[in-house]
This record gives sequence, structure tokens and C-alpha cells, in this order.
Amino acid sequence: MSSPAQLYPTSNDASPLARRRSPAKILIAEDNSALHQAVCDLLAAQGYHLYSARDGQEALDLLRREPVDLVIAGAALPRLDGYALLAAIRVDARLRHLPVVFLTGSATPDDRRRAKESGVVDYLAQPLDGHELLATVRNVLHRRVLLEEAVQYQVDAVRNQILGLIQHEFRTPLTYVMGYAEFLQGSLGTEVGRAELQRSVEAILEGSRRLHHLIESFLTLAGLSEANLHAADLCPLDPMALWRDSVHVLQPELSRAPLHVHFEEPPQPLSAYGAMGWVREALVRMLDNAILYRRPASRAIWLSASTRPGLVGWLIRDEGLGIPADRLAQITQPFTRAPHNPAGSHGAGLGLALVQRVAQIHGGTVTVESQEGVGSTFGLWIGDAGPQP
Repeated sequence: MSSPAQLYPTSNDASPLARRRSPAKILIAEDNSALHQAVCDLLAAQGYHLYSARDGQEALDLLRREPVDLVIAGAALPRLDGYALLAAIRVDARLRHLPVVFLTGSATPDDRRRAKESGVVDYLAQPLDGHELLATVRNVLHRRVLLEEAVQYQVDAVRNQILGLIQHEFRTPLTYVMGYAEFLQGSLGTEVGRAELQRSVEAILEGSRRLHHLIESFLTLAGLSEANLHAADLCPLDPMALWRDSVHVLQPELSRAPLHVHFEEPPQPLSAYGAMGWVREALVRMLDNAILYRRPASRAIWLSASTRPGLVGWLIRDEGLGIPADRLAQITQPFTRAPHNPAGSHGAGLGLALVQRVAQIHGGTVTVESQEGVGSTFGLWIGDAGPQP
């Protein structure tokens, strides 16, 4: 162990953590009494709020009761050793992002590699150096603050997107519904022409459909975000038959566009296994996207199916607006819409996010190729494994 002068250095902590309203909370899990006390004394002198445990199970039980910012744990704890404690932390949804630093008496390259591969953020070997411990704690907590700020930024961005969505995508159709309904109410007992009555009813129906579509998109994506695929959910899928089903669902929109659909049959019949309802919903969203983001010159859409090693895919090619190269990486994120929406278009930017989630659930991915002013090709790919015995 280091000398007292090394173990108990003074510190003038000017990091972002110093700006916290309350001190960071640290759990010390170590069965070596002398080392445990030395670490606690050092960190307490810096103003940190400390929790103490003498074995891995006690540490895990405490973590499930008390929120902390950092765990410093011995690698060779009794009951649950450091590696088992770390594994339990990583499978707990509430704890999995918690940083863990190991204390150990061994510092071989294999030990360090095993610790890093297990997910520890740092690794301190004995004899313990107080300066190194303090620097490690400050750096780990600093990164945690930065991560929390980044997450909060994303939460704020999503909140602002939702507020903007409510202001436009919900308010606009609701205004139509209420406005025309109030007009009809005010016309009771008066002569209303058939054309005026038809226009009012159509406006109310269109506004209602838009609201229904938005609500269904939110509910579907929310359900998919928590969904897991089980063997009982899988059934045989005919890729081209599912494309035809999707076209049937959106035939009125295709006719109004107007867009002609070309089915490009694969050289050999393809089959896949997946959740029928989810895959069909994803294909409808892909087709709806192609209709929504068409150009005045757009005349057709091409639908096909293909394979890759370990994957079966549905492909849709259009003559639409295309996507700027700098937006391709974000296009499947929720609330992401093309920067140049066609006049009169609407949508919450949830369609491709839903498609992406369906792909993830099936062990697949979404591919996008696009050229502005020319068109795009989207692919929904799922794992081709059938039900396991």
C-alpha cells in the first residue's frame, strides 16, 4: 500500500462535478478491511457521499435500494465476486449504465484484459496510489455527468419535437374536424346544399383519419419498443404476397397519386419466418412513405424481394424526392422527416422508425440508398432462420 502522503493527497476539484448541488454517491465494495477503510477515508475527505459493502451480494442488494453514481469494487469479493457483481449490474435495466471501477491485488495483462472485456471503466491495482484513485474517480464521474447531459439534451430534443408535432400534426386535423362540425351544428334548421354538406363531411373524415393514423403510429411504435420476438410469434412468410397485401391496403392512395406499382419477382420463390402482423405493418409504412415523398414527375414504384447471407429482405424503389446524404444516418430515428416535405404532406416522422424497430426485433436491419431529385431504395431485412426445434 502507498504511504500516507500518497494515499491522502489534497484536491481542489474544479470539475463539473463541483457544480452539483449534492455530492456524488459512491459505493465501496471491498472485503479487505484496511483497504476498504483507506479508500473510504480518502473519498470522504473529498466530500463524496459513501455507501459501504463487504461482499458482492450485499453490494448488489444495496444498489437495488439506493441510487449511486459509481461503484468501486474488489475483483475477488466473497459471495459474488467483482465479475459476477458486474454481470448482475449489466443485466438490470436500472443499473446497466452504472460505471464500475475494479480494485485488485493482481495486475497481469490477462487480468486487465478480462476486466476491460467485462465492462469495467477502469482498473486499479495494489499498491493503491491515492492520486491515481482520485483522478480515476473524478474522470469517471465527469464522463457520467457528460453522458447525463447528452441524454438530457436528447430528451429535450424529443420533447420539443413532440410539442411541435402536437402543434401542427395534431392541431391541424383537429381544427378541420372542429371547424366543420361547428359549421354543421350552426346550420341545423337551415338549408345546406348537398355540395357543402359533402365537403364538410369529407373534411371531418380526413381530419379524423389523420388523427387516427398518428395515434396508431405512436401506439404501435411504443408497443414495439418493449416487444421481444418469441418462437410462437414466428410463421412462414411469402415476401411477394406480403407486398401485394400492402399494395391492396394503400390502393386508394396509389390511385390518387397516381403511381403504378411494378412487382419484380425473384428468380426463385423466397420464404422467411417472422411475425406476420409486424412485418406487414412495416411494409405498409414503407409504401406509404414512397407515396408521401413522391415528386410531381413520379410515376411508378418497384417492389421486390431478395436475400443476403442470413437475411431475407423486402425492397422498395421509388422516383421520389430523395434524401440528402447528410440526413441518411438519421432517417430511421423517430420524428425525423425529410427537410423538403411536399406541399400538403403530413406525418410525424415515425414510419421508418417503426420499420427499423421491426427489423431489429427480427435480428435484421434497414438499408437506404438515395439520390436527391432521383429517388430512393429502402430495404427491410430480417433473419432467415426458421423456428428452432
